[in-house]
Amino acid sequence: MIKKLLTALPLAVALAFPAVAQEFPDRALRIVHGFGAGGNADAVSRIIAEEMSKGLGQPVVVESRPGAGGTVASGYVSKEDPDGYTMQLMVGGHAVAAALYNSLPYESVDGFTFISTLGQFPFMVAARSGEYESIEALIAAAKAAPGSIKIGHSGVGSTQHLTGELLALRTGAEFLHIPYKGGAAASTALMGGEVDVVIDTGTVIRPQAEAGVYDILAITSGQRWPDAPDVPTVAETVAPDFDVVSWTGIGMPAGVPDDIAERIRAEVHAALAAPTVSEKIVSLGAKVSPSTGEEMTDLIKRQIAVWTDVIETAGIDKR
Repeated sequence: MIKKLLTALPLAVALAFPAVAQEFPDRALRIVHGFGAGGNADAVSRIIAEEMSKGLGQPVVVESRPGAGGTVASGYVSKEDPDGYTMQLMVGGHAVAAALYNSLPYESVDGFTFISTLGQFPFMVAARSGEYESIEALIAAAKAAPGSIKIGHSGVGSTQHLTGELLALRTGAEFLHIPYKGGAAASTALMGGEVDVVIDTGTVIRPQAEAGVYDILAITSGQRWPDAPDVPTVAETVAPDFDVVSWTGIGMPAGVPDDIAERIRAEVHAALAAPTVSEKIVSLGAKVSPSTGEEMTDLIKRQIAVWTDVIETAGIDKR
């Protein structure tokens, strides 16, 4: 009898008291992104993952699920368990997709727990060296011969494409838009004379500009960018109030418990504060920009409204 009681005692204790939750995290975490290995999203993911793993005490693995401008990855993450172990490296294209697609396999705002933005970056308007002396000269040429100047960009519906459409709407110029499979392909087309202008990130544009192949005519941020102070803005030259700045950020599936979301946010902010991380992000042409979850949510909502207006005004067919 005594033996039976001793055997039953652990089970009775276990039933009498709630199980103590294991401390989060107790296993590896993931950062999923929707683009190819070696690209800008992949680079940022790996930079932040390496630093976050130190504070979390667990590995943070980067996983690429490319396709449809990041919507494949968003659809995947939105359906994952909101236990805090799956994060997504999001980009400005998340808002573009919400404006461009008639339907998506996820809710662009309500389907996610937004943690923090990581960095913000503008686009650059570039032409072959000596082709146009200024952004004013480019716009004047586009107005003089509507549709004759070709803008290369990284695909229909990309943020780069819509930035070019917004430039046309705000200046009254008319361009011929030529889509390519990525910024590198558009840059190659500019070098080869297939297009006259490219709008893309500093990661794509600046190496060729520093080599003397391209002239950077303007930058799309509302104010001059800290690491390119000599480049005029579109706003100060040809389109007052023009301000296009894209971003990267961390999101998670909707329903992540508040305490876990706050823990992840604290680790993201700590990682961004590390000098080695901030230096690497700046080297990619971005500005380190941590935020609250509410601020990231508001940013996405504002950009969805802006790009919806651009798509409708420019007459771009929704998908």
